[in-house]
Amino acid sequence: MKVKVVYRNYKPIHDLYASFRIESPDGVIFLMPRLKPHLRYFLPLHRKLGNSPLLRSVATKVQDCLFGDTEIGADIYHFTQMISAGIPQKPYVVDFEHIVALANFSTTDQSIVQKISLFLGNSQCRRVIPLSQAAHRSLEYLLNDLDYERIASKVEVIYPALPDYYALLKDKVDHSYVNRSPSTLKILFVGCDVYRKGLHELLKAFHELEGNHHNLQLYVISDAPKKLRQKYASKNIKFFEPKFSHLEIIKQFYLPCDLFVLPTHNDSFGMALLYSLSCGTPVLTTRQFATPEIVRSNYNGLFVNSNRLYLEDTPLPERGDRSQFYGYIQEEEALVSDLIGKIEYLHLNRDLLYRMGQQALEDFVPGGKFSIDVRNRKLGEVYRACL
Repeated sequence: MKVKVVYRNYKPIHDLYASFRIESPDGVIFLMPRLKPHLRYFLPLHRKLGNSPLLRSVATKVQDCLFGDTEIGADIYHFTQMISAGIPQKPYVVDFEHIVALANFSTTDQSIVQKISLFLGNSQCRRVIPLSQAAHRSLEYLLNDLDYERIASKVEVIYPALPDYYALLKDKVDHSYVNRSPSTLKILFVGCDVYRKGLHELLKAFHELEGNHHNLQLYVISDAPKKLRQKYASKNIKFFEPKFSHLEIIKQFYLPCDLFVLPTHNDSFGMALLYSLSCGTPVLTTRQFATPEIVRSNYNGLFVNSNRLYLEDTPLPERGDRSQFYGYIQEEEALVSDLIGKIEYLHLNRDLLYRMGQQALEDFVPGGKFSIDVRNRKLGEVYRACL
């Protein structure tokens, strides 16, 4: 069975689909389109012009021409985070981490809602796959009761998956960058778009913490702006450009660090959290959108409180709203204070930190919530049902 994966292939497929690359369901061959990196400015242009009905229509047709092409020999289409302008002539499934992905993250006016409803409601669409329960709720929020009722029987949440990286690579940990000392609490942040991810608040919290604790270190893999690096310059903070491969980040950062901190204000899934947990590294993050489905408080991580949870305040975000949100570069004091308290608590309770790391791995062993075999079993059942 050949499954054509349809996505905006001007950049590599998102980490959410790591299991596609690692191991496919039994009897399934994924057909991945050729990468078109020279088109990397297409989506930002589409987002910028997305609020003009005429230009949006033109952009949608161009996108369909570029990314919605047919594949000779494909049995099924698997649309990831997008839909095409036309209805495919073969069975297809559609997945998304937030329903606005199907609107190209631009506007969700009535014409777009109708387009999504028709695409998901067509008889050729055999399954609608939210990647979390939060994504499922965003679908229900977008559609009216009648439109949702028409597709409800097709909807099935299937989580992204990763291997148990701790079991696979624990003997290959690379300490080229991270301190080996067991007495030092080694904290990791991975992510770009730093003000949305809360790096500035983490840096401020760490700055205050290192004044009272000398055995703390923070490792940051990010495109953080120079002014932010200079503001919080410290011998205990190591900044790295985001140029590492996934495997290098796992072996050189996720595995040797003790705690992963992502105080994000806006994430529709948070794949970095999954990578950390699959390495047995507990996480500290905000309770927003899908994170409560990934993190269990006091079991594989902890939550910090924030009053700037964009997707909680704006169920159907639009481009203008997001650009306004990103203007919040002033640190949120309540979040900074909670980060200080939670990091200090975990630093002083290493037994709890270790236990949470071991418990985190339960979701990635065979049968686990985010395991490859569970994802592949469910996807295999979906594909077979399509035929």
